[in-house]
Amino acid sequence: MAVALCPSCEGQITVRGNAQIGDSIRCPHCYEDLEVIETQPIELDWSYDEDEDDWYDDEDDDWEYEEDEDNDDDY
Repeated sequence: MAVALCPSCEGQITVRGNAQIGDSIRCPHCYEDLEVIETQPIELDWSYDEDEDDWYDDEDDDWEYEEDEDNDDDY
């Protein structure tokens, strides 16, 4: 068994078995979803979730710049 620290709450997490890079672990203290990023020594980081990046869509970049009619300053 190995012990790792949670990057969110810094609580100690006992990692049982043979942890591999990419394994998912949930912190028993703060319930954050974590991922094994190193095995010697075991190091954890926040899990990458592709769905979290979907909030930004490149198609939303089609907005047009509207000039302020009250502002007559030229740049």
